[in-house]
Formats: sequence, structure tokens, C-alpha cells
Amino acid sequence: MVRRISHLVDMVDSVEAAKGDCCGGGRSAGRAVPGQVPCGGNTGLADTLKNGAGGSAGPRPHELLEAALASCMTISARMALDERGLADVKVSVSVTLERADAETRFRYDLVLDPPVDERHHKAVAERIARSPVRETLSKSLSFEPV
Repeated sequence: MVRRISHLVDMVDSVEAAKGDCCGGGRSAGRAVPGQVPCGGNTGLADTLKNGAGGSAGPRPHELLEAALASCMTISARMALDERGLADVKVSVSVTLERADAETRFRYDLVLDPPVDERHHKAVAERIARSPVRETLSKSLSFEPV
């Protein structure tokens, strides 16, 4: 299964870490209820369609993972460009999540518009390779009930 999420960010002034519960949905008369996703001071919806239940009231939970990685990489790229005096360059990062039995793979594509020289592109690519969400997802994970 492959989904694509793209984020285009022209300017980033500040970033607040997302905190809160996720996917607080349930079932009502056999139909999946979209889950509220409170993050910081914002609330969104997550939804999915499975076995005839649910819908498309919001992004699927796996799409939220793609969006988290794409937005973090975009912010990291934006910061790297700003540090190099390239504030007019637009950043687009597309992330595709591929789930297989033995491995989950995140594929990403960095596009800078207008294109920059190889030296700057390499520096931006290195920065997004160290983006905080990528580093988090690259570590061994464990899951524990609270």
C-alpha cells in the first residue's frame, strides 16, 4: 500500500512540538467514528475505511506519519536554506510510506524551486537526513501502556 503526502512551506516562523492523545475514535452502530487528534492547541480528525466501515473525514493514521516526516524535513530544509541566504527558494518534500511484512520504508523526494547549485542542495539534503522526526523514526521503537 502506497500513499503520498506532499507539503509545501514557503516560510516557517516557529514550530511547537505536537503533544496530546491520538486517534481517539471508536465505533457507533458498526461504523468507525473518526478519531480526534489533539496536538498542541489544535485538533484534527483521523479516519480510515476498512471492511466497509469508516470514511475519509481526515487523513489515515499512516498518512499522519508521512505528514509528520514530510513537515519536519521541510522545516529542516527551510532552516538550512535560510542559513545560506536562500530564503526565496521554495521547498517541497514528498514522503511515501511503504509497509511490508519485514520492513517499513519511508521514501522521500526533496524539490527546491528554483533549483540551487549542487553544494547547497547537498547541504540541504544532509540537513533533512538529520531531521528530528527522521531520527526518532530511525531508532528502535517500543510500546508500553501508561
